[in-house]
Amino acid sequence: MNEHHPVIGIDLGSSKVAVVVGEMEEERLVVRGCGQATHDGARKGVIASLEEVSQAVRVAAEEAEAMASIPVEVALVGIGGLPIQGVPSTASVPVTGRDHTVTSEDLQRALAACAQVAIPEDYRVLDIIPCGFALDGQSGMDYPVGMPGNRLDASAYVLYANRTHAETVEQAVNHAAVALGRLVFEPLAAGEAVLTQDEKELGCLLLDMGYATTDWVLFAEGAVALSGAVPIGGRHFTADLASMLKTTTAAAERSKRQIGAALDREGLDSAAVEVPALGGDGNQVHSAAFAAEILHERARDLFIGVHKVLVGQGLDRIPRAGVVLTGGASRLEGLEEVAETIFGHRVRLGVPRSLAGLVEPVSGPEWAVACGLIRIHHNRRNQVLTSRENRSSIMAWLRNALGEFFELGGGHDRV
Repeated sequence: MNEHHPVIGIDLGSSKVAVVVGEMEEERLVVRGCGQATHDGARKGVIASLEEVSQAVRVAAEEAEAMASIPVEVALVGIGGLPIQGVPSTASVPVTGRDHTVTSEDLQRALAACAQVAIPEDYRVLDIIPCGFALDGQSGMDYPVGMPGNRLDASAYVLYANRTHAETVEQAVNHAAVALGRLVFEPLAAGEAVLTQDEKELGCLLLDMGYATTDWVLFAEGAVALSGAVPIGGRHFTADLASMLKTTTAAAERSKRQIGAALDREGLDSAAVEVPALGGDGNQVHSAAFAAEILHERARDLFIGVHKVLVGQGLDRIPRAGVVLTGGASRLEGLEEVAETIFGHRVRLGVPRSLAGLVEPVSGPEWAVACGLIRIHHNRRNQVLTSRENRSSIMAWLRNALGEFFELGGGHDRV
């Protein structure tokens, strides 16, 4: 496949589908086209109306492809929400290479063995993310091919998805006449778009804040260490505001974007929010500080929820590179400040990096997943290993090789 052949990245969200057509040129993502379409076909982060979601995929993809004016080979699709879970796994295999030297096939067999974890019957393996290798007890190896030894140990992070959830997402894409390549856990894609390799190596927590859920992944020493999701997203902020202000959802959404979640914003105490009353009985006026407090408390609830899950999984401190917020719901003003009070660490907003071409339309955090999917395709399929010291390149190559050796969750045309 031509290294520069364009690919579609599809962020299939709970209220909107975002599509980017692009290709990689060296380290830059060249955006050729983009499109988006809203839908009301999901409930609590899972598809409830296949037809409605599929139509949104079709509209967004056609818009992006028309803008790009070039044929597209394959689509990578983001998948997230509570039906996605992950677990660290280790496995050992004997070295079978000539003269007991490790081969790439040995690496693939070891990683495939990592996938043999106990998962619920109605789940399937979504992805196997290599974390490292050990040879005869000597750990810390990224790529031990060619080294002599007898026993190869592999460590990996295994992501698995509810089978019905994954297959419904695949059907929504296939019904839109889009050639599905692979499903990818959305925070992983977002991380490819917004994080630097230094942040991954130092360790960081990435939160992908969507409409219905907030999905997250924790990186440590360049590899995935933990992942999860909490059932709080942008719609919950809006719903809280609509309930407390006794107004419509549309008015609450507008007010949310104007006010933000910061309690110390200058002029907030003297500002007012005017919204229509429910039932169309005129307008009502509320204190902007009161509205901000509602949003602030929901933000605290979200971040405390994530923190509790992390502590429950054994994390005792946030990694050195801190926390990165991305996704459409992360645009709410003041979220970084609220998150810093909960996590006790630096928090920044993550937007797609190293872009070229149509930069401005996809420069916001809501485009992180779609942009990151294209980077993942490039890393897995096209990355040439020029240095065995390049950890990210090695791990990308292994994940692609494993995808061919051990079929992972995806569509008809696997990447």
